[in-house]
Amino acid sequence: MQIRISKIEKLWFLVALVSLFAAVIFSIVVSNNDVLWGEVGLSKWMHDKTPTPIDFLGDVLDPVITDVGAPLLFLFLLLACYHSWGRLPTIGLAMAGSMTALTRISDIVERPAPNHDFLYKTGIYHFGDGGYPSGHIVYAIMIFGMIAYLSNANSALRKRRAIQFSMLALIFLNIWTRISELHHWPGDVLGGILISTPALLLTIWIYGRLPRIMLKSPKLHRFVFPDA
Repeated sequence: MQIRISKIEKLWFLVALVSLFAAVIFSIVVSNNDVLWGEVGLSKWMHDKTPTPIDFLGDVLDPVITDVGAPLLFLFLLLACYHSWGRLPTIGLAMAGSMTALTRISDIVERPAPNHDFLYKTGIYHFGDGGYPSGHIVYAIMIFGMIAYLSNANSALRKRRAIQFSMLALIFLNIWTRISELHHWPGDVLGGILISTPALLLTIWIYGRLPRIMLKSPKLHRFVFPDA
């Protein structure tokens, strides 16, 4: 089976490779275990300038993407995906969910969370309180990003736009409030973006080839495409 790569896919590969390379370099820089240039000023500005309603939404969303809440949310989204779009999109979302195992490397650099004095205090890191990269960001980009992608081929135009806007809003809300509410330094959030972006693009690329791959197993193909 010959795999053809379109021009848009070549662009995606380029973005994924650049992001992966940047993630490696940035992780090495962060591993120096010190605050990066600009992190204190940006954290203070976002903490002071963020409107109260945004912080409230961040407080609501935060426990949903924790070790307890995240699996429950993912199960709910899987069931909703199956009910609305069928088996193949559900498999795609499950693939993206498997990539959230990247959240387990959230301790690759044990960076303590910011405090209200905006001081970087080494040696006081606790699991779930800071850490590089941000596991919340990895989860949000993988799950909400995949749902936004899946809506392209499975929803009418108006509904698709609503889903994509909602998913992107959730991603940006996570990115913003992880910093503004002093859960993470900006570098932790950027690391989560750099690490999860190539993982999401790889998942999308594999998903697009699943129907052709499944032709090798007629039983599996009939299960996923019962009306084919």
